[in-house]
Amino acid sequence: MKTKKQITLVMLLALILACTAAQGQVSVEFIGEGAATGISHDGSVVVGNSNGAYETFRWTRATGIQLLGRATTPVLGSGAGGPDVSDDGRFVSATILGEDETYGTIGRWSEEFGWEEAMPPTLPDGGLMSDYYGSSWGISGDGSTLVGLYWRPGASDGSANGISWNDESGLTGLGSTGGNSRANDCNADGSIIIGWDEAPFGFWQPTVWENGVLTHLAEPEAWCMADGITPDGNMIVGSSAVAENNYLREAAVWIRNGDGWDEHLLGVLPGTNNPFGNALARDVCDDGSIIVGFNAWDPGNSAGFIWTLEDGMMNVVDFLEDNGITIDNNLRIIGLNAISGDGKHIAGIAQQTVWPFNNETFIIHLEELSPVQETPLPFQLSSNYPNPFNPQTTIPVSMVRSGQASLEVYDTAGRLVRTLHSGMLSEGRHEFIWNGRDRRGNQVSSGVYFSRVTDSSGHSLSQRMVMVK
Repeated sequence: MKTKKQITLVMLLALILACTAAQGQVSVEFIGEGAATGISHDGSVVVGNSNGAYETFRWTRATGIQLLGRATTPVLGSGAGGPDVSDDGRFVSATILGEDETYGTIGRWSEEFGWEEAMPPTLPDGGLMSDYYGSSWGISGDGSTLVGLYWRPGASDGSANGISWNDESGLTGLGSTGGNSRANDCNADGSIIIGWDEAPFGFWQPTVWENGVLTHLAEPEAWCMADGITPDGNMIVGSSAVAENNYLREAAVWIRNGDGWDEHLLGVLPGTNNPFGNALARDVCDDGSIIVGFNAWDPGNSAGFIWTLEDGMMNVVDFLEDNGITIDNNLRIIGLNAISGDGKHIAGIAQQTVWPFNNETFIIHLEELSPVQETPLPFQLSSNYPNPFNPQTTIPVSMVRSGQASLEVYDTAGRLVRTLHSGMLSEGRHEFIWNGRDRRGNQVSSGVYFSRVTDSSGHSLSQRMVMVK
């Protein structure tokens, strides 16, 4: 006789089978250096961290990799968290350098407003630890909610606790069961938050917060977590472990059963053993048919994996070879971190096996790309220099072909400060100098400003500038 747990899994797999479309031609697209950590619903936007400076980047086919600024590592000496992106690609979350460049905090970026800070002020029990108020780990599908952790100096019940920030409600501490906790992700509207909570004996327990209630999805004696969630919040992926398998950390999925959550272990790749071996499911597409993550054999040896109903867990290298794709011998795929909601695009990281051993970001397309690709913009806006600046800065604009374009400066409230150019620009590179004055000739105050170039079709690109005195 089948148990309720077995029936739930059978029903889920039947649903997945019904929803899984036949795959088309698989392809791999390398998009530049850095480590991808998030992808939009349709795969058109990828976000991650750059090599070295750990600066947040946002990629589209039209713009390439665009660095978003406010990197903490060059100033504070460390980075934290991981960038994520809303379903429509409009909002990016990340851990960023504070406005006065003395602290790290949780931030949200959009082209309209640049970076917005969630803290300071922090919660009453929060404060600075090692120059950080907190760190960012995820964003809701609609872009309204950021999740991560905040620091609680001197707290006896966990110096780090999960936190969420919302457009309307502001900061909310998620609490813990007496130790540290962290929020890793949330569903489409931010109402269901997932992550880990620390057990009294120090291990991380996969955790969900819903309606202010903290629930452990499992209580393994190992360092495990919940890391990805479907938009409706009914399926969560991450890692777990059981005594029967010597608490080896396996990729896991939890399915809502009405009364709680049923856990199903997805296993590990062959040759994975304790004490350092583990598999972590990082993300899941909207219908649950594909789960991606990484599998580590030891601290210096890992690979990405793809799980499907038909094939179970596969090393991504084997998956690609089955589809006629061989990765360069000088690259080693170390993880798959995100899958688009539509299940057609997977963002991952490959590491160079020769000096300087940098990370490279790639996208696996699970269907044949349309021959009609997004048309590259006919211009490029490069970073101004110097930045920060005083009293003036140079803003480079490059035109692929001649055309109408305007270059304007805006403040953080979206108000026009000054128009530097409006009219025809010939093909090639042009440099415009802004002397830090508004359109009336008045010197602007210290702070953040944005240069924006716009063409006759309404396409635009923006870059952040900092005026200091």
